Amino acid sequence: MKAIRLNGKAATEADIKGRVLVHDLGPELRKGSILRAGDLPRVQQTGEIHVIELEPGDVHEDEAAARLAAALTVPGLEAKPPVQSQSRLIARRRGLVRVRGEVVDAINGLGYMSVFTLMDGQAVAEGEEVIGCKVTPVAVPGALIEQAERLCREKGPVVELLPFLPLKTFVVATERLKPRARDLFRAAVTAKLGWYGAELLAVREVARTGDAVAAAYQEAIDSGADLVLFAGASAIDPLDPAYAELTHAGGDLLQLGAPMHPGSMLWLGRLRQAAVVGVASCAGFGRNSSLDLLLPFVFAYGRADAGDLLRLGHGGLIEAGAGRRFPPYS
Repeated sequence: MKAIRLNGKAATEADIKGRVLVHDLGPELRKGSILRAGDLPRVQQTGEIHVIELEPGDVHEDEAAARLAAALTVPGLEAKPPVQSQSRLIARRRGLVRVRGEVVDAINGLGYMSVFTLMDGQAVAEGEEVIGCKVTPVAVPGALIEQAERLCREKGPVVELLPFLPLKTFVVATERLKPRARDLFRAAVTAKLGWYGAELLAVREVARTGDAVAAAYQEAIDSGADLVLFAGASAIDPLDPAYAELTHAGGDLLQLGAPMHPGSMLWLGRLRQAAVVGVASCAGFGRNSSLDLLLPFVFAYGRADAGDLLRLGHGGLIEAGAGRRFPPYS
């Protein structure tokens, strides 16, 4: 690239044609515009202007941004055409965003270009922006774009959008609910599970006894549940039947307590092929909490993994402003 300073009033067609403007000349000629002969009258209305002459191997900012966006694109994401050297990748469906931070860092470390994403582990709806990229100067060496493309191929994908699985879900509650509370609980469960595309098998309100909970677990097994949502177990009582009967039914308690607030009483287990996710109260389904940060992982991977729960401690101070991370259920 060759930077050139021109006296606009004395400029000729040969001075400007094919060169790239590096600052705005009003709304009709913006930074990055490739000047044409027809732009000469506007150029001659100003004083000093700065332009770039592209040399062999240089790539204009919009082409560079389009190539970078194409390299970042994966199934489920759509790259929008660049505007002023920026492009955005939009979710074409709901899903869980996974980000390889080390690849983002490597691309940003090349210089002259930027990649910026949503937080890793965020659930998104169709139409939301997931990742963006920008080229800073009006042109960059083509070799630099090739390096970024190679990083995306060899170290990427930079971002993935994992689709949610339509898990067959069985809900158990061991609380005595009044009619209005029961209606609110069922409505919240139905809305949240519906957002993920889950198949709701049943909602069972049972006594907080070993026999009742054991029967509920057995019904979940018999119905082929992929996910059991349990409401009402005490996270501080190791003798609560939710845990004892889980073991008796052939399951395992994987993690008691979540590194988040509010919602630290969340617990996670496994019952044969099904994930088991428990909250302390039915009210936990009616508000945003740690449950809503874990469920996207369960529905994306179809598994119960304590690692997915524990990693949520990074950003787990929910009440301090992490609300944007919650799935947009509406």
